[in-house]
Amino acid sequence: MRRYWTGVSSLLCLSALATGGVPFTAAALDSSPGESATCRAVTLVKGIAAGGASSFPDYDLQAPTVLGRTAFFAANDGVSGLELWKSRGGETDTERVADVFPGSMGSEPRSLTVVGNSLFFTAKGESQGRELWKTDGTAEGTVLVKDIRSGPEDSGVTSLMALGGTLFFVADDGVHGPELWKSDGTPDGTVLVEDLVPGPQGAGITSLAVLRDAIYFAADGGPHDAELWKSDGTEAGTERVATVRVIESDPAEQVLHGLTVAGDTLYFFAGSSFATQWDLWKSDGSGPGTVRVRSLGRSAADYEAGPVSLTSVGGQIFFVSGAGGSLWRSDGTAEGTSIIKQSSDARFLTNLNGQLLFTAWDDASGFELWRSDGTVAGTVVVEDIRPGRDSSAPFWLTVVDGKVVFSAQTEEAGRELWISDGTREGTALLHDIVPGPGSSEPSRLTVVGPRVFFVTDDGTSGAEPWVLNDCTPPELSCPAEMLVEARGPMGAPVTYGLATASDNKPGSPTVSYNKASGTDFPLGNTSVVATATDESGNVSSCSFQVKVRDSTAPRLTCPRNMEVWRKFRYGAPVNYVADAADAVSKPAISYEPAPGSDFIVGTTQVRVTATDAAGNTSRCSFDVKVRREYDPQTNSGCGCGAASPGVLSGWALLTAVSMLARRRRRSSGKE
Repeated sequence: MRRYWTGVSSLLCLSALATGGVPFTAAALDSSPGESATCRAVTLVKGIAAGGASSFPDYDLQAPTVLGRTAFFAANDGVSGLELWKSRGGETDTERVADVFPGSMGSEPRSLTVVGNSLFFTAKGESQGRELWKTDGTAEGTVLVKDIRSGPEDSGVTSLMALGGTLFFVADDGVHGPELWKSDGTPDGTVLVEDLVPGPQGAGITSLAVLRDAIYFAADGGPHDAELWKSDGTEAGTERVATVRVIESDPAEQVLHGLTVAGDTLYFFAGSSFATQWDLWKSDGSGPGTVRVRSLGRSAADYEAGPVSLTSVGGQIFFVSGAGGSLWRSDGTAEGTSIIKQSSDARFLTNLNGQLLFTAWDDASGFELWRSDGTVAGTVVVEDIRPGRDSSAPFWLTVVDGKVVFSAQTEEAGRELWISDGTREGTALLHDIVPGPGSSEPSRLTVVGPRVFFVTDDGTSGAEPWVLNDCTPPELSCPAEMLVEARGPMGAPVTYGLATASDNKPGSPTVSYNKASGTDFPLGNTSVVATATDESGNVSSCSFQVKVRDSTAPRLTCPRNMEVWRKFRYGAPVNYVADAADAVSKPAISYEPAPGSDFIVGTTQVRVTATDAAGNTSRCSFDVKVRREYDPQTNSGCGCGAASPGVLSGWALLTAVSMLARRRRRSSGKE
């Protein structure tokens, strides 16, 4: 059954490429719901070769090599020949690094290997054969490391392997034969490690691997022996680990190959052409710890095919051996080493989340996608992508975001990109670049940062670099609403909790805010918008409210209780002032009774209220006592004590009337 990818996935923006059972085509590149509206799922990086000619003419060219977030690869623009190029996934950043061999011949870069911040490779120069080069990604920084074999002949640089900041490799300087070399990237630092077999024949070194802090390699031990060696890069630290013999007194040459590290153990194959036998061996790095695991068979056909593809998966070793390409597994013991799928022509062994995915043949379904847990019963076909014995032949299995992306062929879609999580339900056509039965023949899949580079031919541009883009926005969660007390007229400084962001790709998105934490926020409501941006430029936003409120009542201080002398018949006028302050606004103060009011003899409570601009209130009270006595210092002698101006006016009127009455009595002779 054929399936087409539907629903939401964390893989790429290809997570929702199909609607109504129809896969995406090159003409239908709009983003799906929940994805960036400007993101295109699959894009041509650049038509490097003009006029529809292919810039990748050789199917056997090495897949891109990644340095940082940049893919380096060999391509032919039709003018400079096959040279070194680089790209970060866009047309403008895709360019030739350097024209190492000027003219149309090309330097034919090979064996691209990253060491630190440099990319080493082999290339042919104008006046040299194939030698060791390096680049920092610029034309000026692309240089010949050393002409190991001076003149036009090749030094045969092969087996490039990084250990720390040092490159190890095999080369022939024309004097010592093929031996182990090392380089720090400078001419003086590119030297022979040790001449293991003096003379031009060399030590026949093959199959380098890194275990712990040393390089391990296979070397000739004489006419009939093969040896396992190790080196830390110094002559003193280069030593034989063990002599490996498939059979004793073997009159023919014995060989070692396939050195592969699994955990803390080195596995490899040892073979004898005389005995037509291959064995699986392992080593812990010591002589006594270098032992045969088990023999893999003794037929001429099996020996000719040889064992290949040692792959570590979930604590087990898987490999292919024999003329029929049988799939084996091993736990490092003879008893635990056995065939789990006979004569299956197994290929593309890939570790997917602790299970093995691979391509294999059986009579019922042809070449299809399989999985294995290391048991016979647990080794099953994932999906018969092309039903019946017609094969879909999955190639270029590449792990991307916990799934495997690969090319496969069907009658309906041709050879296009597929995806699988290792289950039948999770296996589907990912992208039909050439709609219909035509094929785009995708190959050389390579994960580069958030993108997947691959080479494909859309029928127009030729075989050129394309990318699967990440169009899935980051997931972003904002903190809860904040309520903050104002500290002054301008509001308050606010430090808020940060938003949390995650992405479907490695690395954390960058989160920015329209108003920074720790700055002053004004009174009222402020919306803080957080924006998360991932490496691909996908954006998510969320917001939360910061509410600055003045909910604090003013500070109010009443006068102390007051006691005053009586100033008129019924009491006295009294003045007073309360003190009020507020951090945000000037409070308004009200009194009951108001200052300056006439208070009767006795005790009266004065109630004071302070109200700020936000309506917050404070209250206090104090007593005013008017004594029954008049102030002795202001007593008039009439025994009435002090009086208010109104009272004094009354007394003046009474005095005037009394004096007028006396005058009248005198004038009438009555006094």
